[in-house]
Amino acid sequence: MKQVIVASATVLALAFLSSCESDSLSLCTSSEDITYRVNDTIFIDASCSENAEEYLWEPGDGLSMVGTGNSVSERFVALPLTGTLSRTVQLTVSNSKSMRSRTQVLSVIP
Repeated sequence: MKQVIVASATVLALAFLSSCESDSLSLCTSSEDITYRVNDTIFIDASCSENAEEYLWEPGDGLSMVGTGNSVSERFVALPLTGTLSRTVQLTVSNSKSMRSRTQVLSVIP
């Protein structure tokens, strides 16, 4: 009987540990710089994010997106200045359990 209890406890412990696999979503981005010139191509990469299944890039005013906005990395072109030097890019990553968003601020100089 003692062996049955030990075996049952072991099976339950293994089942519990296997159900606790890390599905924790983390959002991470890297870019070449934070300051760019008008007409520069800006490359931002989110491959350092963990457990992300979907990516949604949204350029703010003054940026034009080159790709579809749904991949792990994206390119943007800095449009001519309209009085403000800052531009923003928002990235939202998600998986079946959660979602994270981050807005990255970039500077554009003449």
